Amino acid sequence: MTGPESFQVRLFWWAAIGASIFVALCSTVFSLTHGIYEVFPFLYFLPILLFVYRDPLRGVVFTLVLSSFYLILVYSITNFSPMLVAVSTAWFVIFITIGMVTSSFAERMRAEERKYRGIFENSQAGIFTFDLTTRKILDLNGKCVHMLKYEPGEIVGRDLERILPPSDERELFLQEIRSNIHTGDHELLLVTSDDSVRQFLVSASLTPDEIVICSLIDITERKLAEKVIKNARDDLENRVNERTVELHRANDILKAEIRERKRFAAAIQLSNRKLNTLSSITRHDILNQVTAIVMYISIAEEINKDPQVHEHLRKIEEITQLILRQIRFTRDYQNIGSTAPSWQEVSVIVNRAKNDISPTGIRIELDVDEIEIYTDLLVGKVFMNLIDNTVRHGEHATLIRISYQYENEDLVLVYEDNGVGIPDAVKKKIFKREFYRNTGYGLFLSQEILSISGATIHETGIPGTGARFEIHVPKGMFRLPDY
Repeated sequence: MTGPESFQVRLFWWAAIGASIFVALCSTVFSLTHGIYEVFPFLYFLPILLFVYRDPLRGVVFTLVLSSFYLILVYSITNFSPMLVAVSTAWFVIFITIGMVTSSFAERMRAEERKYRGIFENSQAGIFTFDLTTRKILDLNGKCVHMLKYEPGEIVGRDLERILPPSDERELFLQEIRSNIHTGDHELLLVTSDDSVRQFLVSASLTPDEIVICSLIDITERKLAEKVIKNARDDLENRVNERTVELHRANDILKAEIRERKRFAAAIQLSNRKLNTLSSITRHDILNQVTAIVMYISIAEEINKDPQVHEHLRKIEEITQLILRQIRFTRDYQNIGSTAPSWQEVSVIVNRAKNDISPTGIRIELDVDEIEIYTDLLVGKVFMNLIDNTVRHGEHATLIRISYQYENEDLVLVYEDNGVGIPDAVKKKIFKREFYRNTGYGLFLSQEILSISGATIHETGIPGTGARFEIHVPKGMFRLPDY
């Protein structure tokens, strides 16, 4: 359709230009041969204006050629009449001037038209125009044609309802165009060539000749995405609300369990206090009785003269002393874990232990900065037992050094002395309850105290060069002041 129509338009224009040239030339010949000299030059304006409008780039050349023909006709028919020559020359200049001026003006108009046509066609937004009076579609750019899935020129001249069906939104849109000339963004539903409906963001402006220029952007996918996001957000909010209700319910249950556990813990603590009180009273009574036994054994040894009886009394005294140590052990062991662990500074713990033991002739060096460990309150007994072991079994020990190092992510507290050390054969046995030399129970207790917070203790010294105990404190159970 577009090809034949364009050819017909071009044919019409060239026919009109040719006819106007023919009329002008014939009128010139007729007027000059009949003595009419005033009217016919005006007839040349029509072909000049038509040609310049059609082809402004060649307008000056066309005007020059046509004006030359005019001069030739005038000169040849009037036999170079001075008056007609002067008048015709003036008209010649007028024709050339009109041709130049109109050509320049028409070319500027064509340039503006090409510029706006380029903007129209190359716009990333779809653009179409329609007549507000007739509501006929006048033009569409390529982007708009693609959006609406039509072929170029397919819906030009058709009614606006083909792509913008009647609706309240459409009437509001048209009413705003009439009243405001320029409209903001309207969300309208447009129908494509396959009768599918898509959502567009449309803005428009009205020209003085009632032509509406519409710019549109396809927002169908965006609206679908917004809908999906909204549904997802609503679903998430519902889930969050449901989960919140569940958490509140679980929190109430947990609070009830905590209250019950607190009551249970209070009952246990009360029972433990009663048991500890009973145990302390019982242990105190047993110690008093055992002490009385020891006293009577001593009296019996003084008055006894029989060597065999004396040997039996000595065995009884050893057994009685063992009973005393076991009872004292139960006194220390029952307090382990009775209170919650807390953060304690290592240097403070060691200094307290040193003051309690007061080792004579042994210097204690501390290199632990301000490290704190999270452990049982009885951790001081660990260092008391270690210092006491050095005093009792180190023989020639003169120095105790306590330092620290890191192993992977753990802290290692190192206790070492320069005494005789511990034989390899008994390194593991010294932490057992069954093995003791006066203080064997102390190392067993030390191991139990440290285990409450996940710490461990090992002896890694070299026999003959001194004892070396390593206390491994796991990550999270130690800190420096700047943590």
